[in-house]
Amino acid sequence: MISLTKYKKTVLLLVLALLLSIAILSAPQRKSESTGLFRRLVFETMVPLQKAIVTTVTSIQHAWHRYVFLVGMEAENRELRSRVTELDRDLNIARETRLEYDRLRLLMGLQESSSFKTQAARVIARDRSSIFKTLVIDRGSRHGISIGSPVLVSEGVVGTVMEMSWNASKVLLITDYNCRIDAYVQRSRVRGILEGHHGSKCSLKYVTRAEPVEEGDIIVTSGLAGLFPKGLVLGTVTNVIKGPENLFQEIRVQPAANIDRIEEVLVVIDRGEVTDGATFK
Repeated sequence: MISLTKYKKTVLLLVLALLLSIAILSAPQRKSESTGLFRRLVFETMVPLQKAIVTTVTSIQHAWHRYVFLVGMEAENRELRSRVTELDRDLNIARETRLEYDRLRLLMGLQESSSFKTQAARVIARDRSSIFKTLVIDRGSRHGISIGSPVLVSEGVVGTVMEMSWNASKVLLITDYNCRIDAYVQRSRVRGILEGHHGSKCSLKYVTRAEPVEEGDIIVTSGLAGLFPKGLVLGTVTNVIKGPENLFQEIRVQPAANIDRIEEVLVVIDRGEVTDGATFK
């Protein structure tokens, strides 16, 4: 308690001394060629103190202005970051819309140029756990789709409908072992059966060694089995092996449709015929 009282007294004395010094320096003095000794001592003592006070006040002002500036900049940065995020989102939506438009434009071109009736559908799921290579679309029997309906994209055949409900269908992809399509080589008219093979490939089966088949040949649907219209593109021959002891050639085919990137399809609901060899591009 005593030390605290002494501290207060000390501070009070300093304040009084400061005020007294200011009063002395502020008091009018007689005009003289020299300053009195006492005023000189007070002035000499006050100058450093005033300088320190001015420096402290100026530093506080600068710090406050900087703080206000930084607070304003932080708020502006938050607003700008929010705006950039919003613009990035809008740009991404615009990109997706443009890509979807391009895909749908190709599908609509196929729909308008073909002589068979089709139903557009979106891919809503891919069954990766099943032993079958399939995908699910958002159209079913109430849209005219039936078991065996061919499924297409602008590049070519995707597969066939293997199962359906009223508003959804499961599509068996042409890369599945269980999918078999009667086909022929467009150039030489050699017939065979297209089946799924390893990975994303297919094989053209039951083509004898004597038949002319070359890499780069286009494989199309024959239309003879009754399921697919004639002339739909299935894929391109990538490899031909003619073993000396084999009756049939080993023919690998790359599907025309990019199976892993399909998002929209056309389902044939009224089979007809297309111009032989149409590519739908």
